[in-house]
Amino acid sequence: MNRQLTAFCIFLLLSTLLAGCWDQVQIEERGFVVGVAVDKPRTKEAEQQAKQEAPDKPQVKERFLVTHQFVVPGGLISGGQGKGGGQNTANEAFLNLISEGDSLFEISRELATRTSRTPFYQHMKILIVSEDVARTKNGFARALDFYLRDPDSRRSSKVFISNGPAKEVLEVKPKTEKLPAIYVNSIGENVNKNSRMLPEARLGDVHEDLLSSYSFVVPRIRAEEQEVKLAGASVFTRDNQLVGFLGEEETEGLNFLTGKVKGGMVKGKVKNGLVSMNIQGIKHSIEVDLRDQQHMKFTITIECEGTLAESYATMDSLNNTTLKKLEQVFAEEIERMSNDTIRKVHKQMKVDVIKLGNYLKQHYFSLWKKIRHDWELGQHLYEKSEIKVQAKVYLRNIGAINRTERQNNR
Repeated sequence: MNRQLTAFCIFLLLSTLLAGCWDQVQIEERGFVVGVAVDKPRTKEAEQQAKQEAPDKPQVKERFLVTHQFVVPGGLISGGQGKGGGQNTANEAFLNLISEGDSLFEISRELATRTSRTPFYQHMKILIVSEDVARTKNGFARALDFYLRDPDSRRSSKVFISNGPAKEVLEVKPKTEKLPAIYVNSIGENVNKNSRMLPEARLGDVHEDLLSSYSFVVPRIRAEEQEVKLAGASVFTRDNQLVGFLGEEETEGLNFLTGKVKGGMVKGKVKNGLVSMNIQGIKHSIEVDLRDQQHMKFTITIECEGTLAESYATMDSLNNTTLKKLEQVFAEEIERMSNDTIRKVHKQMKVDVIKLGNYLKQHYFSLWKKIRHDWELGQHLYEKSEIKVQAKVYLRNIGAINRTERQNNR
């Protein structure tokens, strides 16, 4: 009996050693996709060609032009050309493949007929959707649907909306990086240096926005010759449709209004001289007057700490009165940008990207249950509300240089 038990145990042990990864794919056989751009075909020639090739196939009105950026491992190796066996004569580290179709899943599978390495999305860094696609009904949601369902895709991929064709972003050739997608991904991480950039929108976060009943924003990007500009915001309604863009200053104002400023600077003028403040942190709070629920009054208070980073004005910054003046100048600039943003999203676009509805849901839930259908729609209570901004600035450091008016007159 003991011999049988021993033999059985040995058999189980050997079976675990023999069970290899039967479905494994070697790393050198992977087609690593680091970036995807989704555009809308600009001509109807492709649709007519599709009808000619498959007249019996049901035609979908909406079609996509998708650019996949693959990594070319040989191009990542420093050295002269020709070491890759002649397969990449330009010695580039990436390959952009463009396909068109009415299904993103079909487009992904169609690439298997054109490349030896089929798309593998677990290392996808960025996903760019063009303005044309985002403005069509359900276009933005359809462009993300496949990547949200695909188990190989990463929900940490950054999502952007492009001014102009999205594929142009993946075609730039930056001097500092070998892969355009990595270049864009790195720029997206600089939000602590510039408050005119929205915090990065990851695929998983955008998925939550698509499923929610709130308006939302996504970072805007555009290609400029051999570089990109990542500033501004694209504004979506609660129906997931792009309605417009916020400029750079308006985006900065939105970041202040939502408390999402992680760094950056604010400029002002003192005695016709430029002064600038390095932002080190902010606090953000909201108060609401609900006595008239048809005309709610919101007060957003922004407290900002920073240091005097630059000054072209001749002044005694050690003087308390001058210091208070500087703080007031920066506070007025923050209020100006915030009010410009409020006019744009509150009166013109009429979308609650300031998240006041979310504030009511968190702090006055019983009221929110009654008015949620009349907030942006119905009675348009959001549009009827009043929004005020109060900014306070605290300068903690004025730097090592101090020029007073008396010293300047000597």
